[in-house]
Amino acid sequence: MKPWLLSIALWLFTSVMAMAADSPKIEFKLSNEKAVPGESISLFVTILVPTWMTQPPDFPEFDQPNLSVTLPARSSLAVSQVIDGQTWSGVTREYLIIPLAPGSYRLPAGQIKVAYKNPDGGDDLQATLDLAPPPISVGTPKGAEGLNPFIAARDLTLTQEIEGEPEKLRAGDAFSRTVTATIEGSTVMFIPQLLNTRSPEGLAAYADAHKARDATDPRTDETTGTRSERVTYVAESGVRGTLPAVTLRWYDLDDGTIKTSSVDAIKVHARGSGPLTGTSLWEKLLILVATALGIWLLFQWARPKVLALQKQREQRARTSGKLAWQQLQTACVARDYPAVLQALSEYKVRQPASAKTLQPALLTLGASQYGLASPGANPDAAWQQLAQAIDALKPAATGQPQAALPPLNP
Repeated sequence: MKPWLLSIALWLFTSVMAMAADSPKIEFKLSNEKAVPGESISLFVTILVPTWMTQPPDFPEFDQPNLSVTLPARSSLAVSQVIDGQTWSGVTREYLIIPLAPGSYRLPAGQIKVAYKNPDGGDDLQATLDLAPPPISVGTPKGAEGLNPFIAARDLTLTQEIEGEPEKLRAGDAFSRTVTATIEGSTVMFIPQLLNTRSPEGLAAYADAHKARDATDPRTDETTGTRSERVTYVAESGVRGTLPAVTLRWYDLDDGTIKTSSVDAIKVHARGSGPLTGTSLWEKLLILVATALGIWLLFQWARPKVLALQKQREQRARTSGKLAWQQLQTACVARDYPAVLQALSEYKVRQPASAKTLQPALLTLGASQYGLASPGANPDAAWQQLAQAIDALKPAATGQPQAALPPLNP
């Protein structure tokens, strides 16, 4: 090869290498190439130019299934670096990545256009840089395979607030229960539903829309999320039951252990509209004893009055002849002739006029009893005749006997 051709080739190679050396550079760095679901990873994309940028680079926004990609509060920072004895300037963009499920991920490739000052003082230069983020490996840590749902965080707390008195309710009263979960070092998207509308019989539940948000601490770039749920309960009748505790098991990213966060169960007691609805056993026993005592006192007070009233009624019945008439009727039904005569003597004293109407029937019955009746006479007919005569004298409601009927078979 001729010397002059070799010189030209060497000059061209040196020029290309110099241009390549002065071309903008792009670098990628992951804070951690391996993570667990919920653990945040920072991707740093750094662009450097040999002079300075005349326009800010157009960084892309990433959207990847099962990855939460956000920008922290100070996502872009100016940087400088000494390369081959020269100071290069540029910018670093930080992407905060939180994987939501196990797997292998790679953010999509792309291109970034860069405009910077010409080192030779000519027009501004432009360059196109290839964006090719490194892969991320996400897996479930050993010992946490049974977590469902899987929640990983640096800290997770549960708190609850009760408005009202759930153990001192009456039908129509209401109270509310608010449970809030706070997660640190991960996203609130990992927090499952905390409350539901299942409740003891007689207690209606009305859920508000839940509130959830993520926030990043600008000092530490640490993500903190909160999820709050509120349910209002209304006592429709007597209630005695419990709202269950809320419990979450989660994986601690700091020490690699399984931890549990929970809030206590809530006891609910509501009295119904009835006098004994919702009362305790001791309250029922107290009411029973008080009722029995009241009945006994009432009996002791009312018994003499009832006995006196009963005696008055008996006296009126005896005076009016009603009692004697009843005895007379009973003896006739039993066909007890001596008893009929004894009752008749008492009835004559009380109702002498009415007693005379029984004489024909008594004569017929007496003849039958002592064998003085005519041959062929029927004793049953004599008793029947007396019974009809007694029925005709039945006392009226006023206690006075009815008008006497003409005797049968005179």
